Amino acid sequence: MADITIENIIVYTQIADSLDIKRIAEKLPAFKYSPNEFNGLTLKLDNPNAAVLLLSDGKAICTGAKKIEDAEDAIKKSIDKLTEAGIQISKDFEIKTQNIIASMDLKKELELELLSEELSSEDIDYDPEKFPGLIYKMKDIDASLIVFSSGKIVCTGTKKIEDATNAIEMMKEKISSLGVL
Repeated sequence: MADITIENIIVYTQIADSLDIKRIAEKLPAFKYSPNEFNGLTLKLDNPNAAVLLLSDGKAICTGAKKIEDAEDAIKKSIDKLTEAGIQISKDFEIKTQNIIASMDLKKELELELLSEELSSEDIDYDPEKFPGLIYKMKDIDASLIVFSSGKIVCTGTKKIEDATNAIEMMKEKISSLGVL
């Protein structure tokens, strides 16, 4: 796990049936509102280092955190700001993990054409004219791994850190078993 880096954890929760985005933006200038760019509100936090997005359908989404606890803390801090401003928030919200993105750098150039041939499977998508990475779908873990020629592996789609790290380790072992590492 030492070589695996958690890049981003995305969590979400339903904090209300709906939110009046314009009213919140007027009451709480810390929440940025740029309707031409994004039709929701954004609160950027320094501690934890994360951003919380508020949508008019009542969802709060946290992105940018590196730990589950930080993502949950960011959601709670945004809810505290809303309740302090008199915005009605559901008391029974459940924070759920939507996606964990992790990576590992093998520190070795990889020949993706050769790798795609050796791994030949319906779970691989490699078309360098469309995308510069080899995409490998692990159905048993419900993860997608992207392998780049630089040797970097990115895992996305998992809801548990353990699944992300296991998926990356499994891909590293597959590549190693082919004699590429």
